[in-house]
Amino acid sequence: MIATDQIRGPARRARLGRLTAYRARRRGRLDAPGLRPLLPAPPPGGGGVLELPDVHTPFVMETRAEAQRAVGQLRARLLRDRRAAIVQIHAESVRVVTQYDVRAEPSPAALARYGARVGAWRADAALCRARATALTHEANQRLACYWDAVWLTVQSARAEEARRALEAAERRRRPAAVRRDPTAPGSPGADPRRPRPAPPLVPRPEQWLPGRVSLDATWGDLDAWLLTGGTPATAPRTPAVARALEILDTQPDRARPAAAPGRGTR
Repeated sequence: MIATDQIRGPARRARLGRLTAYRARRRGRLDAPGLRPLLPAPPPGGGGVLELPDVHTPFVMETRAEAQRAVGQLRARLLRDRRAAIVQIHAESVRVVTQYDVRAEPSPAALARYGARVGAWRADAALCRARATALTHEANQRLACYWDAVWLTVQSARAEEARRALEAAERRRRPAAVRRDPTAPGSPGADPRRPRPAPPLVPRPEQWLPGRVSLDATWGDLDAWLLTGGTPATAPRTPAVARALEILDTQPDRARPAAAPGRGTR
């Protein structure tokens, strides 16, 4: 399970633990025989473009569900722990909009207090997003271990079959080979215990990682959580909060005095 109360040690070290990686690779080796018909054989020499399928196995769906659940819990925990600050931001938003738009009397002190609350919220939300990103990276590392095992198992089985087929073909034409080369496999001068080397394995393409986990678009705009309360973007928004955030973000431009004609700025 992916922990949600804190970032686990493997995530901090940017790698998985041995047991987690072993379990993912073991599942990959177990699922490889059933996935073999879906994976095309690499072209000889490594050339050409492979048409790799987007397969979602039970392990992939399990990993994605755990990551999405963990990320959702992080968001819910942030909204729960900061609910008092969110309420204060909504209340201060109404005061800022009233002061700047309705009364047309700018109040730097009120806007500074509002900016401090919004800044604290943005810092906490950015920390939450960083933790959620680390969880998605951990899930993708598990998927990489799984698909590496699937790919290598399938390619190893195909290479072994190709090697055996080549040896069988050589045994069928053994008399002619012995006349041409006394040290050919199966001849008296050859070592029968030396197996024919298998062809080199082609590594898994880096861009092929079915089930890759990533944060949804709502994590790109953390201020939108204040507008919708953490619900999807189709939920009703709060005009006062949106307008107050706009006033706050554009305040440096609004407060900069225009230079008088014919006079330079210091």
